[in-house]
Amino acid sequence: MAVLGIVAEYDPFHAGHAFHLTESRRLVRPDAVYVALSPCWTQRGLPAFLSPYDRAACALASGADAVFALPVLWTVRDAEHYALGAVSLLAGLGVTHLAFGAEVPDRSLLQAVADLLEDQPASFQQALKASLSRGTGFPAAQAEAAESCIPGAGRLLSAPNNTLAVCYLRAIRRLRLSLTSVLIPRRGSYHASGIHPDAPSASAVREALRRGNYSPAFASLPAVSASRVRSALLSASLPDPAAYDLLLRNALQAMPEEAFSRLPDAAEGLGDALSALRFSACSLAEISASLTSRRYSSARVSRLCAHALLGVSAERLRCLPLPADTLLLGLRPDHSMTAGWKDLPVRIRPNAPEWRKTADPEDLLAWRLWALCCHRPATLPFTEKTVTAGPL
Repeated sequence: MAVLGIVAEYDPFHAGHAFHLTESRRLVRPDAVYVALSPCWTQRGLPAFLSPYDRAACALASGADAVFALPVLWTVRDAEHYALGAVSLLAGLGVTHLAFGAEVPDRSLLQAVADLLEDQPASFQQALKASLSRGTGFPAAQAEAAESCIPGAGRLLSAPNNTLAVCYLRAIRRLRLSLTSVLIPRRGSYHASGIHPDAPSASAVREALRRGNYSPAFASLPAVSASRVRSALLSASLPDPAAYDLLLRNALQAMPEEAFSRLPDAAEGLGDALSALRFSACSLAEISASLTSRRYSSARVSRLCAHALLGVSAERLRCLPLPADTLLLGLRPDHSMTAGWKDLPVRIRPNAPEWRKTADPEDLLAWRLWALCCHRPATLPFTEKTVTAGPL
């Protein structure tokens, strides 16, 4: 049987996501489609715009058969570890094909760069060290070093979907999986500020919705997604940046000073810099404006703050096993493969109360904090039920 796997955030689910799902199904013609979804926190270290269950419903309505939650300790990570956790989870669920987008869908170049980053010959390591010593941030330094070994690699790694594509290929190789990769050309631009109705940027859609520029945003959303977003707007149940800032300030001010250097990715003085701001900065935006630089990306700063809020240490991540447990967020009523799930290496929890017994404490905290950011009860995640595809 062919089982197609997709790693996604769908925050919110827009026309570009619908195209990716449809095109992936067309190319593979699978017996089932499984999605590994970032639930409450995104890879950039920010609260998800829309509920995980809302986004799961959108995926089901567009052709997914089951949607599973990626644990937060793999979600709020750099691209390499985010991809590693997601690919491992999907492989454990029985996936045979992995579909992902890329701005430059050149399979041979993507694979060559993936192999280079996994093998890292001496010439690459020397170029990387030289670039880092000049104060270049790690992603840019890695791109420069890769370019010195493979012409075109640097430009390829400057685009976010290409970088994730390379990381998916690295994960497949590192885990020694026989997954078949399916490349889908990325339409539109990840960084576009305008909204193209057929190929929008999710960040542009979120920004338009926050600013009340509803017409172009809703024009880019499929019907189910538009309905879910509209309901969240009308009920004022979207994450409130002010609430997040208050939670973050409280967490930072309660942390012992020595704990900042133990945060993940806090090397090169970043942890100390965050500690110096904990009593003066009033928001994530202020922290990001102060710390983002050529060396530290805004995403790295946001993830650092998320780890502080969730109480995650570098040691915790170093000892972290690959995902062995997941919460089932959504399932098509007519899905026929559930009988074999009991024999899979990854345990599937079909409801939140059962999942709560075995979930990592960071996952439970992430759900509670997300609910609080939305001014909803902290018990919300444990009363939600697996969604199924159905009418609006």
